Amino acid sequence: MNLFHLLGLPLKSDEIVEVLEYYDVAVIYDFDRLNENSPDAYWASSMSAGFELRFNEHQTLSTIFLYALSRHNFKAIEPSMAGVPFYQGFAEAQASFEAGGIPFRTSSEGQSWIKGHFGDHQVHYEFNKEGALALVTIMAANA
Repeated sequence: MNLFHLLGLPLKSDEIVEVLEYYDVAVIYDFDRLNENSPDAYWASSMSAGFELRFNEHQTLSTIFLYALSRHNFKAIEPSMAGVPFYQGFAEAQASFEAGGIPFRTSSEGQSWIKGHFGDHQVHYEFNKEGALALVTIMAANA
């Protein structure tokens, strides 16, 4: 399975439904409870597989959260499911972006995160205090 390839697909697409069924995941509708004109969202989380999917108000998959380390009741994801590289540390991610000519931004405080801009999508890598990859977030460019 390659979760990255699901980015931009509709919630009711065959590929998304197959993932939801395989991991026995329910979709949670997150609506504007306070009437603040914030857009609705839909969430699908597999704590046992280590990922979370966010669908925008148009029910299109706009963001994928991949837990590289266990946290918040999520187990660590199998990196082969991601569809994007999992870097061993900040320096490796930065070197890869530089070598590939990928525009990127980094945290202003140390080496806690780096985000690569790939045109139609972005990938944000978050590292813990020990420097280990903790969370990978894949976002549609317009998310």
